[in-house]
Amino acid sequence: MVRGSLIGRHARARLFNVCAQCSYRHGLVRRLTTDGRTRVSNIWLPIPKIKPNPKEEVQEDVHALLVKAGYIRNAYPGIFHMLPLGLRVQDKLEKLIDMNMRLIGASKVALPSISAHSLWQKTGRADKMGKELFQFKDRHGTNYLLGPTHEEEITSLISSTVSSYKQLPLRVYQITRKYRDERRPRAGLLRGREFVMKDLYTFDYSTEGALDTYYDVVGTYRSIFNQLGLPYLVADADSGNMGGSLSHEYHYECNTGEDTVLSCSGKEGKNEGCGYTANMECVESIPVRKDNWETKQTRVWYGVSKDRKVLVKAYYPGYVRQVSAEGAGGEWHKREINPRVIQGVLGEEGGGLEAGMEEASALNAWEDSFTSFNDTLDATTGQIKEGESYSRIIKIYDGHILDGDGGSKFSTFSEHEEDFGAESESMIKQFYSDKKIPTVVRTSVEGKGGEDDKTPIFLCKPITGDVCPKCEDSKLVATKTTELGHTFYLGTRYSDPLKAYVGIVNEDGVQTQARLQMGCYGIGVTRLIAAIAELLRDEKGLCWPKEVAPYSVAVVYTGKKGGDDMSGTAEEVYDSIVQGNRWLGDDILLDDRDESVARKMKEADMIGYSTVVVIGNKYEEDKLVEVQERRTGRKYMVTMDELSQKLDDILY
Repeated sequence: MVRGSLIGRHARARLFNVCAQCSYRHGLVRRLTTDGRTRVSNIWLPIPKIKPNPKEEVQEDVHALLVKAGYIRNAYPGIFHMLPLGLRVQDKLEKLIDMNMRLIGASKVALPSISAHSLWQKTGRADKMGKELFQFKDRHGTNYLLGPTHEEEITSLISSTVSSYKQLPLRVYQITRKYRDERRPRAGLLRGREFVMKDLYTFDYSTEGALDTYYDVVGTYRSIFNQLGLPYLVADADSGNMGGSLSHEYHYECNTGEDTVLSCSGKEGKNEGCGYTANMECVESIPVRKDNWETKQTRVWYGVSKDRKVLVKAYYPGYVRQVSAEGAGGEWHKREINPRVIQGVLGEEGGGLEAGMEEASALNAWEDSFTSFNDTLDATTGQIKEGESYSRIIKIYDGHILDGDGGSKFSTFSEHEEDFGAESESMIKQFYSDKKIPTVVRTSVEGKGGEDDKTPIFLCKPITGDVCPKCEDSKLVATKTTELGHTFYLGTRYSDPLKAYVGIVNEDGVQTQARLQMGCYGIGVTRLIAAIAELLRDEKGLCWPKEVAPYSVAVVYTGKKGGDDMSGTAEEVYDSIVQGNRWLGDDILLDDRDESVARKMKEADMIGYSTVVVIGNKYEEDKLVEVQERRTGRKYMVTMDELSQKLDDILY
């Protein structure tokens, strides 16, 4: 036997060619053709041959469709491989974003994915975000984290390079991978642990300039979503961990969405409302309209303050139904407590409301930490000892039940304590009997008119039919949505702790320093891929906008029944399109696989090419090709002379 290393170079080449030809004939390896044409046979396109189940009526979710169509593959929970088709869609989205960022004078940068933990400690976000951060140490023991966002990094960078107001305004952005340790990643690209995001950061030296910048970017965001042809909502939003005093979210309607957006529906008989739109988490205080609602089954909700000393008992209607002017009642709707309203009523007492704690846990945590008022008093002075805090109760009542509904008992021990797992029933009964626990009752909050304007409290999460808080003359409509982007006016949230200042000249001509006024603006790029796929899909598959479809034109051909090869003709048509539509660049694809035209067309519809040029029997007979529009389903028979113009009309 001859060892491979002893075979001459030319002999090895001849042996390889013979084996390759044999493999091609028997279909053992792929054929890679390097003639400058973009061919399906050259692209890694792992689409399984799955026969449809005629009994299956439930539409597969969009994540399963993206996997099936060869765009992505699962790697780990919340982490995905982006395959060639998916990467092309992502690249096109990034180019669209790049173009719009250039229009507002933004410069593109690339910040590191790794950030110093110490930097995040300075802004207080290391503790606030906690377990959401991927954290690690290097070999020297230094703490780092994988950035879920880059406010700290960019502020630190700008503060070290910008010193004068003459260098402002400044707008910089990046499109990069972000990392967030989601407790329960779900919905594919919509809620992952690793994702691609565009984040823009803006810097001004005055509040007025920063707000002008903010609304410039809001207009640009609208332009991006309009260019994609996406139906979207712009909602007032909560700034959350990001900070700042002004923010908006950009949502699309989705039955499986994680968010709920409330919009003013307008007066009865009119189509347009006042324009008020907000995420449920930050809807303004809704007016109490007891004459519009009938309530039943008053319920109590328990919460506890962060220092475990304040027990919050919130009473609200378990069910409501709308009542017409004639007194007829509608359908009963279950109501849920709105913790954000509770937090607003509680304020900073006890450190504010402890978020995310189960009601039974809140009640028991308060009992475990119980400290009587007398125990906090100094025996000598009779005053509360320094640093001591006594246990107390705050009762809050929803305005709809202040008159009672016949089933409420607000002053005695009730079944609610037992229902939620109180460990010391006797203790709670004693609290009510001997009144040794300081208790505050709150039934109203300060209204828009100031201290003298007291309005009843609306404790429940808003639902369709509630009064619009802005115009108070229309009803709200609730819509399930998924967030696409977010804009924040940050003010000095990061420039203060990171000491980002610039020199300015004040009105008196005196040189001084000003804190940088910041804004940050995000668009989830990979999330947007899933959103577009969900919004524009149909029963055949994906229907991308032409701006982001993986390929604008796919050339598909078939042969005669006798098996005549039409590959040469297909190449001629491909070359003709390239010559006549040079603006397409590499956006043309030739499906040269040895598959039936039916299978090629089915996969083309599933993948979502913008247009498909079909070369069939009509070409041999009348020199006609068929052009199919994916989004509209329209079909055209055109000659080769007309083909380039028709593609221009459809795509340009």
